[in-house]
Amino acid sequence: MAFATIFVASSTLAVTAAQAQAWVEAASAGLDPRAVDVLQRIVSPDRRLLALRAYLRAGDSLPERWSWSQERLSAYATTPEGKAASADIDAVSTAFAAANPGFTLAVNRQPRSLELQIAHWNQNQSVARVAARLAATLSRQFTADSAPSMQALRHALMDWRPDVAVALAAPGLSAHGQGRAFDFQIEHSGQVVAGTEAASAGQRWDGPGWTQKLHQAMSTAGPHFTGPLASPYEPWHYAYNPAPGS
Repeated sequence: MAFATIFVASSTLAVTAAQAQAWVEAASAGLDPRAVDVLQRIVSPDRRLLALRAYLRAGDSLPERWSWSQERLSAYATTPEGKAASADIDAVSTAFAAANPGFTLAVNRQPRSLELQIAHWNQNQSVARVAARLAATLSRQFTADSAPSMQALRHALMDWRPDVAVALAAPGLSAHGQGRAFDFQIEHSGQVVAGTEAASAGQRWDGPGWTQKLHQAMSTAGPHFTGPLASPYEPWHYAYNPAPGS
């Protein structure tokens, strides 16, 4: 059976999918079953390794950070917290529109499902590039004919530091999955003038001043939003901190 090969653009190293998958299976032994299930739904072993690194680094915090079930997602808008979040988003939108006549904010108020997080992880090119670098690093540390222990693999994964930030949180660990983050877009006459594309953050957000204008609206509306996200740089992404008891 022929196995696919993971190539790294800046390296002559190549890692077979079989080798990468063997590392995934060894290092994920005993992991939270929800994380193991997600790993099986990720399309390639190198992307699985990158997600596995995040799960291992999450440690004991993984259960409390894990994305909500579909049942809880569906009920979110009618809960006190969901209503409070919607009111806080309304306050930001009102402050922004008042300060920027003719422009409005658009935002998806529904937390991001685990299924959508997996789909994004499987498609994102930033994830692909960083995952390939991780696989290449492991191939330098562990030869093809070696059988590193679970602990050795886990240490290698957790100790590795990417040279560029990954554009997405690993599926299941996104703050969007618990309504703890929201992405905003700037619109004019129904057209998006500043969206959520990382490649255009400087041109569409920083240059025209939208980064600062959105931040000002957040400050005017109240204390529940913090941001924007610094790494990776996303001027449209704000963390949400609900009031106690909401």
